[in-house]
Amino acid sequence: NQMGVLPEEYLETLQWMEEELQSEYNDPSIKIPVDQPDCDVMYTINPREVKYDPRTIAEAAAIFHFAGEKWTMPSVGWDQTNFGLFNGDDEFGGAVARRVYDAAVRLRAKKVVISECGHGYRSTRCEGPNWSGLDVTVPMESSVITMLRYIQEGRLRVDKTKNSIPVTYHDSCNAARSCGLTEEPRELLNLACTEFREMYPNRAENYCCTGGGGAMSMSEYAPRRLKSAKIKAEQLKATGAKIVVTSCHNCVDGLFDLIRHYKLDMQVRQLVNLVANALVVPEKTGREMQAPSGEQCVHGDRQVGQ
Repeated sequence: NQMGVLPEEYLETLQWMEEELQSEYNDPSIKIPVDQPDCDVMYTINPREVKYDPRTIAEAAAIFHFAGEKWTMPSVGWDQTNFGLFNGDDEFGGAVARRVYDAAVRLRAKKVVISECGHGYRSTRCEGPNWSGLDVTVPMESSVITMLRYIQEGRLRVDKTKNSIPVTYHDSCNAARSCGLTEEPRELLNLACTEFREMYPNRAENYCCTGGGGAMSMSEYAPRRLKSAKIKAEQLKATGAKIVVTSCHNCVDGLFDLIRHYKLDMQVRQLVNLVANALVVPEKTGREMQAPSGEQCVHGDRQVGQ
């Protein structure tokens, strides 16, 4: 993986988050399964989540659990990020994307769900099949679409009053401009928050977070990034929102930097944070289903319409 997270560090973090969830919800049946075959969903993430923000993994796990999803995470091929996109090396990009596809085939997953990472979504779902030269038959989608579908189908209940602070949405260049993921985040925000305020311009015309194109990885560009961020800071300030939501880890970092630099009264969040915060948890929580072979997909009680 691109951040050098060791295999044991990855697995220990998942175990740690599983224990946190079980304690938080007083429910020992909540699991973060690894390498379970024949699941409906294989979940991939950005290594930044393991290293700096493991809570997003736990929040996604809670959402999968309470939606009654049969899901797993792979022990190998879990990193959806791809520096082939940043440096223009299509062959390298194809080799990296192939690791995710190989994991899905190995585990016989019915779908790959990609966590909120702009370039990870673009490189895995939109560009990777072309770079790798593979006929990728496993469907792939952003977790934004997954969460929206759970709510629309009644698999998840949310209480939007739990997110009552005004929010605005920043479109990731890779997700919106390059892959057309623009409407689903807004639909989800309107379901999970009481007050969504649009910023202008938006969607494919939105201003960059200043962390794109690999610039976030090069500290020598920080002064230039922050200088160019002035227009973005003015755009954010004009909304009057207290939270800016984005579905990209580069954007999280870029927005955090400019908010601190221009002293804006605003926080940065991702959609998974808000959906997890708005969850209405049924009194009876999950259960664990075991196959006769001892291999298992983990899913929770789905209580539709409660």
